[in-house]
Amino acid sequence: MRILYINDIPVGCLTADTLSETIAFIQTCKTTEKGAIKSLGTLHAYSIPFEAVYVKDLALFTYNDLQDKGRNREIMEWSIIDDETTEGDSGQAFLENLSLSASTEDFLKFTGTLTGYGEIVESDTTYNVWAQDVGVYVDNGGNYVLVN
Repeated sequence: MRILYINDIPVGCLTADTLSETIAFIQTCKTTEKGAIKSLGTLHAYSIPFEAVYVKDLALFTYNDLQDKGRNREIMEWSIIDDETTEGDSGQAFLENLSLSASTEDFLKFTGTLTGYGEIVESDTTYNVWAQDVGVYVDNGGNYVLVN
């Protein structure tokens, strides 16, 4: 399962996310021998549309958190990580839009779109750290290591 994180906090009860990339091209004055046009890639842009269930959980990045960041026009750090492989992409983005909707027979949901700022990079591996009576453990993707 892929998880969308904003500022290292998972987006609350995510039901859908997509990373949509576009590349602009310019035509060159060169062609192939058979007259086919050659183009060069220039600008790269991306957006991340998402949908989530409205919750009030301090451990999650919620609708209200997104609303505050959007209204303040703050840049956010994002990452989309596969929770099984801990691989994914990350970058920076602004909130482009945010909508809250509900039907009488469903949960309160919100949708939004993050618009990329800069390039997409490979995400670093996430390390989970926790303490127990015998010491501190680190999970670096399947290997549990005791650290004293």
